[in-house]
Amino acid sequence: MTTADLSITAAASDDPGIRRLVHDLDADLASRYPGDMGGPGGHLDPAVRFLLAEFDGRPVGCCAIQPFPDGAAELKRMYVTPAARGRGIAGRLLAEAERLAAALGHHEIRLETGVRQREAIALYTRSGYTIIPNYPPYQHDPLSHCYAKRLS
Repeated sequence: MTTADLSITAAASDDPGIRRLVHDLDADLASRYPGDMGGPGGHLDPAVRFLLAEFDGRPVGCCAIQPFPDGAAELKRMYVTPAARGRGIAGRLLAEAERLAAALGHHEIRLETGVRQREAIALYTRSGYTIIPNYPPYQHDPLSHCYAKRLS
């Protein structure tokens, strides 16, 4: 699998591929943070926009952009299947999410990730995101880190 063979397209939140990937993400997070997880898909706005990464017609990754109250965008539900990791898919999804957010008029992307997701923290840092104070509803969560990146 190469990232040249990857397609990233807009998808509805009820798309079967998105639903399966979000289910797998929730299971992954539950294994990393036993007893500490909120409900599946936590804090999703009705205006959320999902992106679906597929290789050879198979869903291999997803993420979502949703509006933040101050005009920024928030990255949500970023996930790549274990079998597809290490191939640049997360970076491609993140870049596409940034393009989508900018096209929707957002000036910044914010996100929350867990302290036990070292690979996610490395991706966001490598991609120019900087740590910011935790925003609601994560402001009192010691297992959360929040990040932001200005969009040009």
